[in-house]
Amino acid sequence: MTAFVEGEITFTFAQGLTVCKYDDSKFYRGTMLRVEGTKGVDFLVVRPGSGNMSNTVFIEVKDLTGHESRNRQRLLSGRLVSEVVQKVRDTLSGLYAAQRWDIQELRPFVRALFHNPASARILVILFLEERKSSSLLFPYKRRLADQVQLLNSKLRPFRAEGRIYNSRTLPSSLGWKGVRRAGQTDGAFAKRK
Repeated sequence: MTAFVEGEITFTFAQGLTVCKYDDSKFYRGTMLRVEGTKGVDFLVVRPGSGNMSNTVFIEVKDLTGHESRNRQRLLSGRLVSEVVQKVRDTLSGLYAAQRWDIQELRPFVRALFHNPASARILVILFLEERKSSSLLFPYKRRLADQVQLLNSKLRPFRAEGRIYNSRTLPSSLGWKGVRRAGQTDGAFAKRK
């Protein structure tokens, strides 16, 4: 297992998955941030022999725990989805640049996306963590379906599929999980990028 901390959430990835914390990578920090306004997703994952699941997974983490009311309009207006799609776009651009520079740490992701682009499959996951009581703010039975539909609509130019999960809804079949670190339940350190 490989573990990474993003804000107050610890993510663990099963053995066999190739994982990169893209927005902390040397290439992203040292090269891509030279382009003003560039953003990147939190994690890239390549799933070997992934069958019906996507080969390359882009994961963006938004921990709104304790900050739901401040982010209500951002969620409901679709701005959050637009932010995620911008990060996907910029990450794809960064991976293209990494291919041109032959950056070793990003080779598995470049190969998965660009070796046979017609068959490359991309799954974008917005890992949206909120308090359990936030259902009044962002009702999952109504609003989640709208947000997923909007995400997929905006990802269409990239031929990517979008999904929204949290620590309670993330399917174990993906091979990774995110868990709030012990003692961090009030969202005092919630990250907003």
